[in-house]
Amino acid sequence: MPAGGAPPAPGPYLQTVSGRWVNPFDPDPEQLDAGDIARALANQCRFGGHCRAFYSVAQHSVIVSRLVEDRGGDADDAFAALMHDATEAYLGDMPHPLKHRSPLGAAFKDAEEHLERTLRERFAIKADVPEIKRADRALLATERRAFSAETWHWPELEGVEPLDLELEAWPPDEAARIFAERYAELDARRRR
Repeated sequence: MPAGGAPPAPGPYLQTVSGRWVNPFDPDPEQLDAGDIARALANQCRFGGHCRAFYSVAQHSVIVSRLVEDRGGDADDAFAALMHDATEAYLGDMPHPLKHRSPLGAAFKDAEEHLERTLRERFAIKADVPEIKRADRALLATERRAFSAETWHWPELEGVEPLDLELEAWPPDEAARIFAERYAELDARRRR
């Protein structure tokens, strides 16, 4: 149930699209909502917005989820893949080079890890699915080719080949809808 009104206490609260209040540094699991996550990720562009077309984190997450399932993952694995960037719904995204090669990135990663633990508990997300990282990296190489520039070497993509996949960016409303549908489908399959 949305809290509405004012934040429940002083602090760095975000009001979500559903009206909930979330402090990403001290999250209340009951305020974390799948619909808010779908909408926020659909409204966020990969590569910190440095893309030739708007390409959302939600679309990226759906594709990673499908890749993990196509590579033999079960519903729990595919659900974990869908939610692998869910922290970005509340903390935003930090471009990879800043996140992994700067002091700011180190502080961001600490906050992200705390929020990720809460999200894992709230949504019963399976931890440590190795195929997620492999699918995520291959898709990153593919996205870079499709939407960014490949003019310099990224150490994180050493030995990673882009997928044989043509990407066409979805508009935010479509990305939010498809993410929410994938969430509902996988959540129902996990509960069987």
